[in-house]
Amino acid sequence: MKKHTMALLWAGAAISITEIYTGGMLIPLGMAKGLLAIVVGHLIGAGLLALGSYISFVRKETAMEGVVFSFGRGGGRIAAFLNVVQLLGWTVVMVVQAASAARGIFPAIPFWAAALALSLLVLVWAVILLSPAGRLNEAVVALLALLCCVLFYEALGAALGAALGAAFSAAGAGGGEAPALGMSFSLGLELSIAMPVSWLPLAGDYGMKADGKTCAAWMPFAGYFTGSVLMYAFGLFLAHSTGKDIFTFIAGSAFRVPACAVVLLSTLTTAFLDLYSAAVSSRQLVKTSSERLPIVVIGLAAAAAAVFFPIEKYQSFLETFLTSIGMVFVPIYTVLFLDFFFRREKSRRVFEPWSLSIAVLGMAVYKLSGVFGVWIPTLLTVLVINFFYTVSAVPRKNPPPL
Repeated sequence: MKKHTMALLWAGAAISITEIYTGGMLIPLGMAKGLLAIVVGHLIGAGLLALGSYISFVRKETAMEGVVFSFGRGGGRIAAFLNVVQLLGWTVVMVVQAASAARGIFPAIPFWAAALALSLLVLVWAVILLSPAGRLNEAVVALLALLCCVLFYEALGAALGAALGAAFSAAGAGGGEAPALGMSFSLGLELSIAMPVSWLPLAGDYGMKADGKTCAAWMPFAGYFTGSVLMYAFGLFLAHSTGKDIFTFIAGSAFRVPACAVVLLSTLTTAFLDLYSAAVSSRQLVKTSSERLPIVVIGLAAAAAAVFFPIEKYQSFLETFLTSIGMVFVPIYTVLFLDFFFRREKSRRVFEPWSLSIAVLGMAVYKLSGVFGVWIPTLLTVLVINFFYTVSAVPRKNPPPL
């Protein structure tokens, strides 16, 4: 896979309504703190994403095959199962948000009908294309970027109009910063870290196909960081300037048709990646001759979940879902990263209880840090795992060359 193809692949993964909506969730922090949380969080999360892609390139293994190195075949199956679950969840999120946006434009359509139609469309797209790269994906990414610019142009016009109106009223003289109520900076940072981290179990599936180290590491970082930061920032700006989330804004947009196209295309391209990588991971659990059968099974399961999704709980579900992904995969991949740099021997035993215990400890630290309001659970988890990894007896011979 060439550099521009890899960069566009990850930029396309980042251009989605979910990213815009999540950025809008940071509005209690205000614009300044919200943007800081977005940039710093994405530097951390996209850095982890790039490292995961690079490791799979060096080892020439898929993401889930690489997990076997640290956790053995039994532990690898556990990680693969967790990855399939989170990818199934992401597919449902993609479909639900698209169906919600479509209903805002066409309210006569029942939610279940929109969700079912979009689920089947994603499934057909995935089964026909199968490979996630190519000129079609590049064209879709370019179109998505153009359509997002159209929406931003409209939002900017609304913001300027509101600013002019505020200039003639005393109520508008406060500077526009939202009070930091309802969300801590730490949570905003975690929501920014969690989005690129959620792609970690997928990164290696594409990184192993890169045509060089720069392509494997820097292109995923550049593509995803740029695309996701812009989407988050747009969502934050939209909430700050209009007081609306992306779904409400689309419903009242003068550009409803291109906005609907944004939702549809981003759902197809992003959910397609989710289904494809879920199928790759599922082959660690059940051996099949190709990815098509797992794609169909997982796609139908996602369709059933999307049809009965309680749409009124979407925001709370998304926040919990993102932090749960961080809780599970940050510890798993921290152990994997450490093993990559400090272990030469490839352990392919059935089970690796030591590695699994370190990862479970990290999950507990992440969960408890959230309960007790500890600042930046991701960094605390990484530090704790590093400490226990260092003091434990682990072979550290001939780390792989960079």
